[in-house]
Amino acid sequence: MEFLTWLEHTEFSTWMRESDWGHPIVLCFHAVGMALVVGISFMFSARVLGYAKSVSLAAFDQLFGLAWFGFAMNAASGIVLLMAEPRRMPVTPAFLIKMILIVFAGLSVWALSRALEGMERVPAGELKVPTGAKVSAVASIVFWCGAIVAGRLIGYTIGPPPV
Repeated sequence: MEFLTWLEHTEFSTWMRESDWGHPIVLCFHAVGMALVVGISFMFSARVLGYAKSVSLAAFDQLFGLAWFGFAMNAASGIVLLMAEPRRMPVTPAFLIKMILIVFAGLSVWALSRALEGMERVPAGELKVPTGAKVSAVASIVFWCGAIVAGRLIGYTIGPPPV
């Protein structure tokens, strides 16, 4: 806890909390990163669930690089946002729920890719998606939506500054 108290009193942390620009700018980067990660995950899940059947799974290979870039953007901006409130954030239920849902979302995307292993080169019109892949696709969508909602609720549920 001493480390978090020290971090909270650093010049950067204070600037993030008190400046008119710090928090909003970092939050914008966080939103763009989220759009990349969640948007590409949603498109992939929608394809697995039967939308845009003319698009092959291999077409997503290049997009996943962009999704990883968005994830890195989110991780970096998320750490910076956490540095603004290092003692309040870890005890905020919405933050904890968001972190758990992000882990589950990542695991569901991983499970989805494992369920589709070897099917990337199957022509789009001939693809028969296994039930496990469809379950993982739905789980991914649910977990990402939950993480977004929980993240949005942080600002409304965070406790008062510690004494």
